[in-house]
Amino acid sequence: MAFEDGTYWRPLDPDKRGRYKTTSAALEAAFKDLLTEKNEFFDSLADNWKRMFPDLPARPGRYEDGKIFIYVKNAPTSFAVRPKLRGIAARLAKLPGAPKKVELRMEIHST
Repeated sequence: MAFEDGTYWRPLDPDKRGRYKTTSAALEAAFKDLLTEKNEFFDSLADNWKRMFPDLPARPGRYEDGKIFIYVKNAPTSFAVRPKLRGIAARLAKLPGAPKKVELRMEIHST
């Protein structure tokens, strides 16, 4: 089968096609990505965030691999919140059930 530019196309060997060998393996990985990690500390943090940080224009987004991702609406807000991350982490570390090391990451999410 030739393309318009004259090159010939041949199917790739199965071991060179990608990271998933079968469709079921790809679907399993996709569903695994949809699940969120359950953590009691993060759940209580999400419930009490507005009470703990009433004037902060950010919110907890997700907990993944031991890191708490904080969501902000836009880049200017991230510049305003970034200097406060150490203080937030120190305050979160004092909460009951907190991990030994609180790692915060910030992401921009418009919703």
